[in-house]
Amino acid sequence: MKTTISKYIFFDYLSGRSNPLERKLVEEWIRNSENLECYYGWLMEWETRYPQFIPDQQQALERLQYRVTHEMDAVPLEEEEPEESSNFWQWPFLYHPFLGVAVALVLVLGIGVWFGDSLWYKDYRTGYGQTTNIYLEDGSRVSLNANSSLKVPRIGFYGKVRKVLLEGEAEFAVSHTLDHQQFVVQTSDTFQVQVLGTEFSVLARPRATEVALKSGSVRIAYTEKAKNKGVTMKPGDLAKLNPHGGVQILKQPDPDAFGAWKEQRYVFNATSVREVSQMIRDNYGLTVVARKDILDRKITGNFKTKDVDELLKTISEVLNLRVEPVKDDTIQISNF
Repeated sequence: MKTTISKYIFFDYLSGRSNPLERKLVEEWIRNSENLECYYGWLMEWETRYPQFIPDQQQALERLQYRVTHEMDAVPLEEEEPEESSNFWQWPFLYHPFLGVAVALVLVLGIGVWFGDSLWYKDYRTGYGQTTNIYLEDGSRVSLNANSSLKVPRIGFYGKVRKVLLEGEAEFAVSHTLDHQQFVVQTSDTFQVQVLGTEFSVLARPRATEVALKSGSVRIAYTEKAKNKGVTMKPGDLAKLNPHGGVQILKQPDPDAFGAWKEQRYVFNATSVREVSQMIRDNYGLTVVARKDILDRKITGNFKTKDVDELLKTISEVLNLRVEPVKDDTIQISNF
């Protein structure tokens, strides 16, 4: 039989006011994946009504996990005493308002251990060949390229920073807020883009990490040789992360090239077939096989294509090459 609960029982649970039977019902309800969306909605409403606790989520989870693996292991096991333990939640001191918040903290973090990042972040993902537009609660727009993911806080942007996590490629149009709240795009533990209100593109793939600034101003924060560093970009700048962790600032040869994928366009400027092949692998999940001399050939032009087949056909016609499938996920390029 499915467990059902009311919103108010759930609120009492988070506030540490529920009885043992209610706690058991809530925990059974939470473990059912069908209830996750309802759970997230109620959790957000509870946080809005009772904003006493705004966590540094990662540090809080790490502290809880440390306690679970270190401190609790050191507690000797004793025989249970049902009569005493059943009355534990009825002790008057637990109804002190500050202790109620502490109890809620432990309960919420415990749930966070079960669900990981999915508790704190809503995860937007695109498949191979897909793109999408995401509109954030602050009015900012994010255009997400193929095979990419964006994580956004479920409970909204609190404090001085609006922070999102990106894997893949995206273009950002960030809204400026009245309180000058900073917007941060985190791509790794050692690289992030800090802005107030501007338009820029971020590429965070295994092959490269790049930031192209269209308007406004952004600051790149990065770690090189264990030292925290930063550099400020101007419109038209292109920041590239090198293999050693440093950042190089260049001028964009074509500012429109970095957002062209939103219009299903590809802008190549003496781009090697090797680089195009890497882009095809990232965006469409296809592996391109070719000899070194073919991979070193360059292509230049602005091409509008509706899918990867049209793109491969265009490359074949422009460079006079044969393109043929070898397997479902492998393409071979060769000379005629």
